[in-house]
Amino acid sequence: MTDIGRRTPAVVTEEAKVTTVTNQASLDVPGRARRTGGGAHAAARPRRLPGCTLLASPVITLAVMLWGLGARPYWGDEADTVSAVSRTVPQLLRLLGHIDAVHGLYYLLLWPVARVAGTGEFATRLPSAVAMAAAAAGVTAIAGRLGSRRAGLWAGLMFAVLPAVTAQGHDARPYAALAAAAVLASYLLVRAVQDPRWRWFVGYGLSLAGVGYLQLFGLLLLPAHAVTLVGLVRGSRGEGAGRPGALGGLVLRRWLVAGAAAVVAVVPVAIVGWVQRAQIAWIPRPGWSAVTSLIAMVAAGSTWAAIVIGLLCALGVFAGRSRVPALAWLALPWLVLPPLILLAASVIKPVYFTRYLTYCLPAVALLAGAGLASLNWRGRARCAGAAGSVAAVAALALVAGLVWPAQAAMRAPGGGMQMVARFLAAHERPGDAIVYPEPLIPPWYLAYPEEFSGLRDLSMAQTPGAAGRLFATAVPRPVLQRREESARRIWMVLEAGRSPAGYLAPGFRLAHEWNLRGYQPVLLFTRTGRAPAPGRPGRAAGTGAPG
Repeated sequence: MTDIGRRTPAVVTEEAKVTTVTNQASLDVPGRARRTGGGAHAAARPRRLPGCTLLASPVITLAVMLWGLGARPYWGDEADTVSAVSRTVPQLLRLLGHIDAVHGLYYLLLWPVARVAGTGEFATRLPSAVAMAAAAAGVTAIAGRLGSRRAGLWAGLMFAVLPAVTAQGHDARPYAALAAAAVLASYLLVRAVQDPRWRWFVGYGLSLAGVGYLQLFGLLLLPAHAVTLVGLVRGSRGEGAGRPGALGGLVLRRWLVAGAAAVVAVVPVAIVGWVQRAQIAWIPRPGWSAVTSLIAMVAAGSTWAAIVIGLLCALGVFAGRSRVPALAWLALPWLVLPPLILLAASVIKPVYFTRYLTYCLPAVALLAGAGLASLNWRGRARCAGAAGSVAAVAALALVAGLVWPAQAAMRAPGGGMQMVARFLAAHERPGDAIVYPEPLIPPWYLAYPEEFSGLRDLSMAQTPGAAGRLFATAVPRPVLQRREESARRIWMVLEAGRSPAGYLAPGFRLAHEWNLRGYQPVLLFTRTGRAPAPGRPGRAAGTGAPG
């Protein structure tokens, strides 16, 4: 731990007291004190990682994220993101008053990106890819400070390999940004423990508030950090050097202030989120399968990958031999407590969903990275270190090979609504229309505007922006049937459980039905009998423009 200062000020302030206590006895966070010439234990200075070590993992992670970033088509929640950012800021704020207030910060951050770069898959997912690269840098820095340079490098590389990291880095949703914010908060916590000046605690509190505004359940990091602090402070007392108890008490008090301030700052979004809690009413009550789904998220469903990663994490926990390493005091509560608290809360109200725990992935990388670093055996033979490095490389390569099928599958092009949109664009004719047999119209036309531009939307009453919702609203059926009098061919894409009955005016019959790779059925209806009247009022031309 670095010395905060050595000059004696004229006025003894609280900050000066921190300096005095720090100079006398610092918290030995890394657990590796150096001996001075007189044999006394001195404060272990936090290691500064060389630039190549600190940059390797984020650069590699970014390369992995950029590989196939725009290949996979949008899915439902990503289409909601496109809907949210395809409107003016006042319309976006109005939306947050109705739904998705818990994602408001993410939408506001993505809004200028969409304005500059558009709403294609690559553009909207790029911030998530960058966020995962930033998280990798933070993981490397944390492991380097609490463990070793090797631990930092291996932890960052393990983070890049995890399929769940790629899944969220390839997703236009807030969970990658949440993981990055959680890593930042954890890094600042480590800095605050090593150097308990207010600037680190202020940064910690702000980053923790950012975690809460990106995902309310991210604040479950706070009790995990409480366990971390208790473990680190107790470990420092075990060293018996100077006055670690005084410094530990100061750290705990300032942490309580910073954490409480962050919680208070998040209260507004928590209140609105509680009012809008109906939007997560679909979450089922979890069972034992919730545990297996969390393991599957980390290991991409590969049993062998889960075993190897689990063994490396166990090595990381027991690498200290005589006591739990400082890195484990941070990573273990981070990995275990948020899922357990969510599962316990789900007994009252189901809130457990695996994706909500994306911010726990860095903890897996920290433990596995420490385990890889522990393979650097120390012996008299010069080849011992080289053999350990080879073993670590082989273990990481084994994990990468086991999860390779999942990594490749996430970059498979086509499928989903993109396939349907391209099919419609290839088979539509001038004057064709589309009808959605449901009260709300999904924002697919915003996700794939070029493909849907040739179809008149006869169902739409208000665009999502005008309605203040993620979905557009549909006109009443009598109005819809009057609009259909101007069309000869009408397309429908059926959602599960929907029927076209009652959504078509008399005179239309089913001409063709396609089932694209088992996806939603695409139906084409044509009019029989008299020709349509194109000039009749109620025609929906132009209603498909973004709100």
